Amino acid sequence: MKKVSIYILFFLFFNIHLSAIILGEEPSSLEINFLGEKTKILTVLKIKDSEIYMPLPLFASTFKYDFSQENNKVVLYREKKEVFSANIGDKKCIINKKETTLLYPIIREDVIYFPLSSFFRLLGYRIYLKENTIFIVHEVLEIKYSKNLLSIAFKAESPVEVKTLVLQNPSRLVIDLLNTVYINNKGEIIPKDANIKNIRFSQFNVAPYIVRVVIEFKDKIPNYDIKLNDGNIYVRFLGNDITEEKTQKQNTNVQSVLTDLKWKEEKDSVDFFLTFLGTYTFQEKKILYDPPRIYYDFIGSTFSLTSQELTINVYPVKILRFGLRDEGKKIMRLVFETYTDSIQTAEEIGENALKISFRKEALSSEENKLENNDFTIFIDPGHGGTDPGAIYGDIKEKDINLKVSLKLAETLRQKGYNVILTRSDDSNISLDDRVKIVNSSINLNNNLITSALFISIHSNAAFSNDVRGIEICYATDLSERLVNMLFNIFNSSGFLVRRSIKGRFYVLSRVPIPSVIIEMGFLTNDEDRKLLLRDEYQDKLIEKIIEAIELYRKGEVKNE
Repeated sequence: MKKVSIYILFFLFFNIHLSAIILGEEPSSLEINFLGEKTKILTVLKIKDSEIYMPLPLFASTFKYDFSQENNKVVLYREKKEVFSANIGDKKCIINKKETTLLYPIIREDVIYFPLSSFFRLLGYRIYLKENTIFIVHEVLEIKYSKNLLSIAFKAESPVEVKTLVLQNPSRLVIDLLNTVYINNKGEIIPKDANIKNIRFSQFNVAPYIVRVVIEFKDKIPNYDIKLNDGNIYVRFLGNDITEEKTQKQNTNVQSVLTDLKWKEEKDSVDFFLTFLGTYTFQEKKILYDPPRIYYDFIGSTFSLTSQELTINVYPVKILRFGLRDEGKKIMRLVFETYTDSIQTAEEIGENALKISFRKEALSSEENKLENNDFTIFIDPGHGGTDPGAIYGDIKEKDINLKVSLKLAETLRQKGYNVILTRSDDSNISLDDRVKIVNSSINLNNNLITSALFISIHSNAAFSNDVRGIEICYATDLSERLVNMLFNIFNSSGFLVRRSIKGRFYVLSRVPIPSVIIEMGFLTNDEDRKLLLRDEYQDKLIEKIIEAIELYRKGEVKNE
């Protein structure tokens, strides 16, 4: 048996020791449901004194805040404006330039944990943890009726999504307030009104949270108008004796409200489904260039949806966003940013619904690059600098890792992917710094939570020179599909795959995206070592890693 460097012993001891001290608790996959907008995260939550705590960097990236932390002070920013500041351990804080008090303070353990419930209560929301989902919802402040006007006020100022339903025998108008709680559970108003019998409201559903308001009429349902203003909802009943003047006034206001927007990818198209409360007027459709996009204008329309931008990333549609183009005339504009200006669309128009279909064409290589550019691959060449990793004679693991990583990065960039290397030269990067590179990038672009992968490139070592083959390491269930994809593709392409390993790997446990370590082979095995030094082996390995990435992105499954 050839002499193996003492570095291998250090390498093995270091990894065994590290895995024992990484985490005191297993991270779990959670879903954040913020007013109906869902985001999946991976973290270890802290629950203390009825407060739910989340690691500060993950909190900031999930809820689209920038943050700074200097000594004991934590500051949150949005669009470069300070919105919150507090000292760690202190309940006093400043939010939107006003001094107030948190129910529970920010705490410092191995990382800084941010109090979710306290923060969102100050903004007017309620937060609930149900199984593996955190719900953040509106809270009804007051429901009242006076002079043909029903007003529903909320503690927070952001828009509330509503859906309506008309029922007969008896005549009722049902208004569902989505992602909302009513702390008093239920209530009733019996107004002095010629046509309204009563107005009932209650917590209709939990997880998802829906408050239902039912207006029961003595006779038929009169004409009504729903408006959203400063986060509140106003329902005005116009009666059956509407004068021509009232009708003209009504027509200058909102005639329809966009209450639901869904999309679905089909084999030959990407379809968008819009649902309106009231009859919408589809005024104009126009294609624009540089960047390519198409917009639709709806006159006399507004919306009740919380999110005004959806990331689609399914060719040919990149992003969908909407808003009021003209506040006075109530013109709502729907804008689709696309990957190409060669757009083919079709519309199916109904009274209260609209379907917009984008035809899918075969992507050219340039269009593929554009699509790939919205997906980020973090490549982590293991070890580096004063940390050589495993050594066999004059062969250092850190050099092989870097060479393969640079070639992998270059090939991915040629395909249009956004690539971030944790190191691009023989420099020493700590494990914490590798975590920070990923999490700081996610903090700047929250979309990376669902459109990024982390791949760490390593070479292996063992006490026995008989041990050989590829090993794939991962830390959480979030990464299992990527692991299985890599395992099956390597295995079916002539590579010897030894095993996949789930463990408490330091970096993999601390990044909220699918992440793996690929141990390319054992330097301590004669055959593996020869392969690791050959460009042909490296290039084939890179080819199969990219194949796995692209199949993973398409949601396909590679069987053995």
